[in-house]
Amino acid sequence: MEIKKTQDLGLGDKVVQQNRTRFLNRDGSFNVHRKGSFERGNFSPYHAILNMTWPRFLISVLGYYLSINLFFTFWYYITGSAAFPELSALSAGQRFGQLFFYSIQVITTLGSSPLHPASTMSHVGLAIEALVGLFGFAVGASLMFARFSNPSVKILFSKKAVIAPYENMTGLMVRIINGRSNELIEVKATVTLAMQNKEGRRTFQQLPLERDMVLVFPLNWTIVHPIDKDSPLYGMTAKDLADAHVEFLIGITAIDQDLSKTIYTRTSYLYKEVMVGYKFTSIIESTQDGTVVVDPKKISNMEKV
Repeated sequence: MEIKKTQDLGLGDKVVQQNRTRFLNRDGSFNVHRKGSFERGNFSPYHAILNMTWPRFLISVLGYYLSINLFFTFWYYITGSAAFPELSALSAGQRFGQLFFYSIQVITTLGSSPLHPASTMSHVGLAIEALVGLFGFAVGASLMFARFSNPSVKILFSKKAVIAPYENMTGLMVRIINGRSNELIEVKATVTLAMQNKEGRRTFQQLPLERDMVLVFPLNWTIVHPIDKDSPLYGMTAKDLADAHVEFLIGITAIDQDLSKTIYTRTSYLYKEVMVGYKFTSIIESTQDGTVVVDPKKISNMEKV
């Protein structure tokens, strides 16, 4: 059944019809951009921090830490040599270095430095930096906890989809593997077909699957849409897929058993990422004691039928 206008992807009919690129990138992000994302009310620092990669997050924290300490070091430095009598005999470079490490001890509340401010401005800087340190570590600890408590999804998708023999017909197939050691349960999949009709309008259809849910997901799962006579893909060749600018939108919903939290991930395959006449090779191996082993590195391996 064709999806009605009120049941589209949520992008709006104009966006759907004007967009001539893929709707979903392979990483699951929508290929629609908004101007002014950093304007007041649009940009959310909290969500941006949660969505950062760990290396980028740690680099940002380090950058903030160094910037704050350099700011207060400069503050103490411009208050003059009389502000810290213990440093009056040192050169400018040595004094700046000592003040930098003094700033680190103030902001971390270690308080082991022998230096003591002796002017009003240096005392003001000390008071402000101590307050910044208290708030900074409170916010930093909260963000760290939020990132650890936010389950990251790493469901691996095969690089290509295939149209391969399935029972007495063919089927569209996509293979997925849980890339983490956590247990996922009640994993549900949806496959939506986006294509242009003869009038050039983009239409959507949710494709029926051989199985749209698995109760547990310990190994791999090959998602299959049987291409029978009722399928919109019935009789279509690779050229037909290209002419219709076909895109398959894959959505996965699951429950993280350890956190009892629902997680989501998605991706898409353009017509040129669908291999017609190929099938996935087996990625299941058996050990001598009969244990089943899955090799995630072979998730995209395929062979010609």
